Amino acid sequence: MIKSLLRRSAGIGVAITLTAGLLVTAAPAQASDRPIDITGYKVSNITVSDANCRNLTITASTKVKKDFVDSIGSIDITRKGGLVDYLSFEGRKITDRAMICPSFNGLGAYKVGPADIFAEYEYYDSYFKEYWSDYSDYTDNTSKTFYVRGKTKSTLTAKRSGSKVTLTAKAQVYSPEKYRYSQYNAKGAKLQVKSGTSWKTIKTVNLAKGKATVTIKQSKKKSYRLQVPTATWAASTTSKSVSK
Repeated sequence: MIKSLLRRSAGIGVAITLTAGLLVTAAPAQASDRPIDITGYKVSNITVSDANCRNLTITASTKVKKDFVDSIGSIDITRKGGLVDYLSFEGRKITDRAMICPSFNGLGAYKVGPADIFAEYEYYDSYFKEYWSDYSDYTDNTSKTFYVRGKTKSTLTAKRSGSKVTLTAKAQVYSPEKYRYSQYNAKGAKLQVKSGTSWKTIKTVNLAKGKATVTIKQSKKKSYRLQVPTATWAASTTSKSVSK
């Protein structure tokens, strides 16, 4: 069984110090270079409407070789290549919580992985007719991206002038670094009209200064709404419908 002290300081990496007295023998040719592999991560996206930090649970699935005995290690959590937090683990079951602070680290894409692993495995020594332990130190580059998004709000107003209807769309997104909602220059926002029981897109627009105005020709009274798609740093939103 591995017994160690795993320490990390920002920008330095991981230092693993083994307790004295471990016997490390030369590994035979058939021994595992990677006694345990991380095959994937389970992690949820986050939508925030305040500036509080979150504890995000992350679970890794693993695959071990027959000669696997034990392991310890750490998994990086990064954003734009900068270290945000790390997870520590021991054994084959990997579950830990990362501290995510969007007011400090920002909104957008985050990445889990790579992992630094120190693993123990055993092999049979035919000369001594007994099993021995050896150790492998390596990096597992399995990774997964997750997203921290700001909650969004949207409104749509409509004004009629004869056979023309002017639609004004507005959107806001929560900015944790500002501790408030801010104008959201959403891309690919859809202005939709109700047709029967479904909604049909009549215009796709990009908002500027959190706003977009479109005038359409429509003599009959119709219901309209605004639909803003999900972005890497902002959640989706659909406005209340308006009739004009």
